[in-house]
Amino acid sequence: MRTETRIAPLLSALLLAVPAFSADKPQSQRCAPNDAQGEMKCVNRNGHCAELTIDGMKSVPLKDEATAARVHAIKHGEDVCWTLSKPVSTRLRASAKAGGIFPSFVGKIEKLSVNVYRLEGARPGERLGALTGVGLTADGDPGGVWRLSSEKPLAKGEYVLVFRIFGSGNWDRQAVLVSLDPELKPPPAGKASPK
Repeated sequence: MRTETRIAPLLSALLLAVPAFSADKPQSQRCAPNDAQGEMKCVNRNGHCAELTIDGMKSVPLKDEATAARVHAIKHGEDVCWTLSKPVSTRLRASAKAGGIFPSFVGKIEKLSVNVYRLEGARPGERLGALTGVGLTADGDPGGVWRLSSEKPLAKGEYVLVFRIFGSGNWDRQAVLVSLDPELKPPPAGKASPK
């Protein structure tokens, strides 16, 4: 019994000494590529070795610290390093290609998958799970386009979409802050990715 009472304060002190979690880091550190050489620059998989296009718009780095702090105050377990400049359809089309700081890491794109987190109405500290019944299906486009599909209609609002980009060489991930709008129409098949 005495050992337990001595261990508890020691354990508490150790837990307090653990470095801050990702939510406590500034966005510039959270999303910075590592300083390794060659393809090892890509192993943290925060999207620096692929290019993602959603409804014809390329994802861009999320640099606004206030927005990033607000998004990361909600627990979803992802480093959200990317965003879109405009809202997109709840039936969006997405495509990807190898790119960024070491394009050959991913190689030729074979598949995209996605996890979807609805931020609208979530409070800081609240833990979110990915929505069920939402995913990507191949769109039949020869350029390798995937369409977001959902068992239930997605509501208008702010979401984090976590894309996993699988290629012939390896994979990368982009967590993208987006505004989805069911009133918007996705681009026609074949027009979802810029040429």
